[in-house]
Amino acid sequence: MITSDSGTTTGHYADSANPLKELRAWQRFHIKLIALYGGAVFLALAVLGGAFYNIEINSGKEGLQRRLLALATSLADSIDAEAIVATPVEAGATTPLHQALLKRFAEVASHDPDVASIYVLRPTSEPTRLRFFVDYVKAGEAGKPGEAYEASELPVLLKGFTGPAVEHRIYTDRFGATLSGYAPIVNKTGQTVALIGVDVNAERLNSIQMRILQTTIIIFGAAALVIGLLSLAVARHVRIPLVRIIDATAAVERGELNIRLNSQRKDEFGLMSRHFDYMVAGLQERQFLREIFGRYVSKDVATMLLAQRGHPNLSGEERVVTVLFSDLRDYSIFCEHLPPVKMVEMLNQYLTAMDALIDQHHGCVIEFMGDAILAVFGAPYYRPDHPEQAVRCAIAMQNQIQILNREWRQTGLTRSWTGRGGEYMNARIGIHYGAVIAGTLGSPARMKYTVIGDTVNVAARLEALNKELGTQLLIGGEVYRHLSSDIASQLVDLGEFRVKGHEFPIHVYTCPTTGSGRTAEKTELPDADGDMK
Repeated sequence: MITSDSGTTTGHYADSANPLKELRAWQRFHIKLIALYGGAVFLALAVLGGAFYNIEINSGKEGLQRRLLALATSLADSIDAEAIVATPVEAGATTPLHQALLKRFAEVASHDPDVASIYVLRPTSEPTRLRFFVDYVKAGEAGKPGEAYEASELPVLLKGFTGPAVEHRIYTDRFGATLSGYAPIVNKTGQTVALIGVDVNAERLNSIQMRILQTTIIIFGAAALVIGLLSLAVARHVRIPLVRIIDATAAVERGELNIRLNSQRKDEFGLMSRHFDYMVAGLQERQFLREIFGRYVSKDVATMLLAQRGHPNLSGEERVVTVLFSDLRDYSIFCEHLPPVKMVEMLNQYLTAMDALIDQHHGCVIEFMGDAILAVFGAPYYRPDHPEQAVRCAIAMQNQIQILNREWRQTGLTRSWTGRGGEYMNARIGIHYGAVIAGTLGSPARMKYTVIGDTVNVAARLEALNKELGTQLLIGGEVYRHLSSDIASQLVDLGEFRVKGHEFPIHVYTCPTTGSGRTAEKTELPDADGDMK
């Protein structure tokens, strides 16, 4: 669970909003961690199992091979080679020598349960074609004396005519698995006259294989159980804190800066959680400062200054903008006849409504000077239509003032100044277009974002000229030239006028919907009952 500053807790997201849903199972960290360690364990077990298998099988096979060589060699030394030579290779009859050898082989096999068969083979004129001299088989069909035996695919057997040899490969047939050893039967002159072969049952090796396989299965099963328990531990100690951190970061992304992990862990996840809490606390404080800062300056200005990270440009920059200057008509009369608390309340309602309209039209409030408003369009962020936005904003401001007047009339606030210079509140607005110096001006200890230049002065003079002309909105000719046809067609050309502090006359326009001519100052509003006052 994630804890907020207020002490409440928030659970994990619904499935539709859970960031973990974006990851497939094999992409998740704890799954990769388990797979990594589990794979390493199984690989190690496989290597150890393979090594153990090879050691056991090779050990068993080597033991059988040694026994085979010893048995084959001892039997070869005990056989009368001269008697074998005296019997023709093709002879198919059983002689006393055959009977004696079969009896001897049976006795040997009775003392060694692994011996499956013992036989004597004699060479022929063809190197790979042999003939049985005698063949003892413990179980199965034995070869008859003189019966041919093809050994072309048994190179180790043929090697047995030159010296003791043993097979390295286990042969498996319908009689089972066998391993064979061979030794030459040599006469007194050192000539090999026959070969004795001994086959032993290799089922013991199969039993070793089965035992190793069973042991491996048991070990792998135990390993799987251990890895399963490890998975639960990993899920608890890795996955859970990761999910909490992901939930928390997603909450921060949504703007919920009151989220805290409050982890008590003493590992890397605990350290990460604590630093996450420090980070979010810093973001929350920064957001608080931004909100507070934004109450004293425009949001655009606040964003720009915060982006400069404490190094504002004090030199300013030249920008072409549209300046709007607004001032309340008969403000001194309202101040004289309204209690200070009511005056501040009314003024805050007015400024709040005007500030919202300026924001809606992408303007920037530079300063509130009592009842006066200085706003700029096209700075600090440029918009190509800033002249038209300023004019539309001015018209909306005049309309909003009419709405405020009705509300104040309904609440009885207007009784304080009725008959004392005006029936209702109105504002005079001047708008001018031109170059200004825009930027953060002041000293490193105290500064503000502002615009200065002749354009600002002319906008203020146009606002004052409204009183002389009896208008509520005056728009400079430069602004008019940058308006679209639909808004420009609504304006009335009032001609050129000289303004104080400006050498050349200014061409001015007004909007009839906001009142033009001196009669505009006498325009009356309907009261709450719809009658004219």
